[in-house]
Amino acid sequence: MTVVKLARRAVLASTLSLAVAVSGAAQAWAADKVRLSSRSLNWDIVLIESGVAAKYGLEIEIVPMKTGAEVAEALVGGTVDVGSVGETPLTSLLTRTDSIGVIGTAVSTDGGYAQVIVPKESPIQSIDDLKGKKIATKIGSGSYRALNDWCAKNGCSLNDFQILNTAPNAILAAIEAGSVDAGIWFAPTTSIAVAKGFGRIMMTFKGANEGQASWVANRAFAKAHPETVTKFLAATMEAQNILVNDHDRAAALLERGMQKRGRDLTAAILKMGLADFDYAPSMDPVRKVRVFNGVFDSLVAAGKLRGERPDFAAALMPEFHDKAAALVSSTN
Repeated sequence: MTVVKLARRAVLASTLSLAVAVSGAAQAWAADKVRLSSRSLNWDIVLIESGVAAKYGLEIEIVPMKTGAEVAEALVGGTVDVGSVGETPLTSLLTRTDSIGVIGTAVSTDGGYAQVIVPKESPIQSIDDLKGKKIATKIGSGSYRALNDWCAKNGCSLNDFQILNTAPNAILAAIEAGSVDAGIWFAPTTSIAVAKGFGRIMMTFKGANEGQASWVANRAFAKAHPETVTKFLAATMEAQNILVNDHDRAAALLERGMQKRGRDLTAAILKMGLADFDYAPSMDPVRKVRVFNGVFDSLVAAGKLRGERPDFAAALMPEFHDKAAALVSSTN
């Protein structure tokens, strides 16, 4: 073999080694990067603004989205790796696919977060006063389900009201303009109406139902990058603990995050609704399945869902919560 050929082989071997090293570095970097769908909700804003992900060597790529249904479809399609989805769109999604896994809880509620807001000087004092009247809310949302489930327990039905399918950012405008008699949504939207003096909270739907927004991962991504998903979930736990234990800091982070998103909301307004939710991170499989079954029954009864009940327990991936909790404990 000639010296030239040997030299060429050496160069080729060196080039291949470099390529493998670069490829391996890229794969390692990718494993510590996660694409997060963000709907500007309290838990993902505090996660992003607190910078806690960096503590775990994790880079979060933000993918803005508007609705839970949009997040659900993006998770299935793999255009995002992780995200939070409310119990209603998530239950519906789980009846159609097994390509996603539930890895944790972003927020829990007994229905009390959903508030009926009316014009400040309105004579309306009860749900009975709203029968036949116009109510602005997002059909299919958790707030819509809260009304339905509250009525199921209290002798009314959705058919008693004129439900106007309204985008969340338009509910306040409709209340202020007087084009509806009431709106149903949650803080900080409802807090704005109270703070600005044109609305009052007539009632909440406390006790109507159990609800949980869940952290969800594309199942293929979670299996391929379990350490990344564990780090991500650990970061969410730390962010949620800020929401639970330090309302002043949480409100300040929310104010900064909202301003970046073009919403001029003060920390004082944002702090008003923090106690309406339970942000404690958790993964109780029994409760998860109970919530999904409750939503499934509610949607079927309302004619919004058809088909057989899926095996909701099969959608749960509790091992990620356990590993993330251990990681948080070992780093604090």
